[in-house]
Amino acid sequence: MFSVEGMLFALASLACMTFGAIRQKGQQQQPLDVLPLQYGTSLLACVALTPLQPFEFERSIDLLIPLLWLALLISVLGQLLLYRLISAGNLVNVTSLFYLVPGVTAAMDYLFLGNSLSTLSLLGMGAILLGLVLVFRPAQR
Repeated sequence: MFSVEGMLFALASLACMTFGAIRQKGQQQQPLDVLPLQYGTSLLACVALTPLQPFEFERSIDLLIPLLWLALLISVLGQLLLYRLISAGNLVNVTSLFYLVPGVTAAMDYLFLGNSLSTLSLLGMGAILLGLVLVFRPAQR
C-alpha cells in the first residue's frame, strides 16, 4: 500500500518545509528578491537530471493548462502567499496549514476527476481537520 521509503521522504519534506519556514521568519528579504534564485536553482537541478530519465511530451492544450496552473498559480502565487503569511502571522498557524494540502488535493481529485475517496482517506481528513481546529482555537484564560 505505502512504502516506508515514500513515507520517510514525505516526513523529511514536511520537516524541511517547517525548518525553512522557521528560518524564513527571521529573514527580512522580499519574496521577489529570493524567488527567482529559488526557481532558477530548481530549474538547473531539473535540467541537470533530465538526461537520467526518459523525457517526452506532446504539445497540447491538455498539457498547457495544467502546466500553467501548477507553474503560475500553485508555485508562484502559493510561494508569495506563504512568504506573506510567514512575515505577518504566527509561525505555528502558518506551518499548520501545510497539513491541509493532502486533504484539499484528495477533495480536488474527487471533485474534478471523479475519483472516489476511501473511508481511510475520509478518516484521515477528519483527523487533520480536528488537529487544525485544536491548533487554531483561541487560548483559554
